[in-house]
Amino acid sequence: MSDSGSTDNSGNGKSADNSRQRVLGPDGKPLFVLVPVDEYEILANVGEAASELTRTRAALAGRLGGAPAGVARRIADGENPVRVWREFRGLKAVALARAAGISPAYLSEIETGKKDGTFRTMASVARVLGVSLDDLAPPADETGKRLRERNALVDGVRAQVRMLVDLVTGPVDFNTAAVRRTVTTLAADAVALKAQDCNPDGWLDGVLAGVRDVLDLVDKAEGDIIATAQKAQRELEDIVNQPAFQPPEHASDLAQDTAGRAAASAAE
Repeated sequence: MSDSGSTDNSGNGKSADNSRQRVLGPDGKPLFVLVPVDEYEILANVGEAASELTRTRAALAGRLGGAPAGVARRIADGENPVRVWREFRGLKAVALARAAGISPAYLSEIETGKKDGTFRTMASVARVLGVSLDDLAPPADETGKRLRERNALVDGVRAQVRMLVDLVTGPVDFNTAAVRRTVTTLAADAVALKAQDCNPDGWLDGVLAGVRDVLDLVDKAEGDIIATAQKAQRELEDIVNQPAFQPPEHASDLAQDTAGRAAASAAE
């Protein structure tokens, strides 16, 4: 029976407009509708797209806890994403720090923007909060980023200066290789700072001048060490080449002669 009321022996029928054929069941209700292949492919694509959209919405709802608008608004207003997400999840700072394997002080520095946090640290924090690393990225702030980079370079210069002073005046043995490594890093940071027009009262000019003096002295010291070592080697060669350091031409004869004298002495 067709959906228009007509019947046939096969149980198949067509709609009244003769454009779609339907397969009817024993109760006369449609079970299948026959459509052209191109139309079927369109319908299949639409169905898949709808399913994908449903899955995406469900995933977002689960990850964001159903209230992303307030989180996004606070982050857009300049609040630190880690703090916003932590408070949204209802976690205390100590609890988040412990779960992420970092100290509360370190977490505080991240949330206040004093430190960016390493990749490993931020990955741990994101895992505990149930978000992606992208969710913890602060809004683009080039001015703030440049300021943090500049402060990091200033801290690096100061640290290298302190290390250099300790290497030269400290209780450890003087090590020219360690001094060279330190002043090389110091020079790189100082040059990078000057490139950012950061040179308060010409401080970095003095630092770079001192670096050149240190490297000159290190070169001289290492040259003297090499010259001294070479001179010592030549003198040692002269000593070990003396006849006293040379074995007899027939060492076996000497051994036999020594053994004979020992036997004769024993016989007496």
